[in-house]
Amino acid sequence: MKVTTDHEIKNCKDKIEQTKKTLEYINRLPDDILRKIYDEYFECKSECDAFLDLIESERCQRLEYQVLYEQSKKLLTQPCAVEYLRKKNGAYNSSYEEHVINKRHMFQRIPDIIDSFDLAILMMLYH
Repeated sequence: MKVTTDHEIKNCKDKIEQTKKTLEYINRLPDDILRKIYDEYFECKSECDAFLDLIESERCQRLEYQVLYEQSKKLLTQPCAVEYLRKKNGAYNSSYEEHVINKRHMFQRIPDIIDSFDLAILMMLYH
């Protein structure tokens, strides 16, 4: 078992204080500046927007959910992306609630949970 020194504890407390101060400064920024920062520097925004474009494609309108698999799998591992997509798309939000939060596999005949998640989105949008 590692023993934590007084110096390490003080270092950690200092970092916590610095983080709190930074958060205070960020929270004081005007909403329009926060929005601009979010829009310009949100890491996977372009990937999220590409996913949203893809679900509007002709293939997805024909319920070809398999085309979503790789992007969906990747985006589901990124909390910021999930939050963004849930806010942008009601079908994504509903499918996320069912499959991830409530752990309900909606399409039992489709063994993969991500495929079921994607098909649920498309069914809500196009069926």
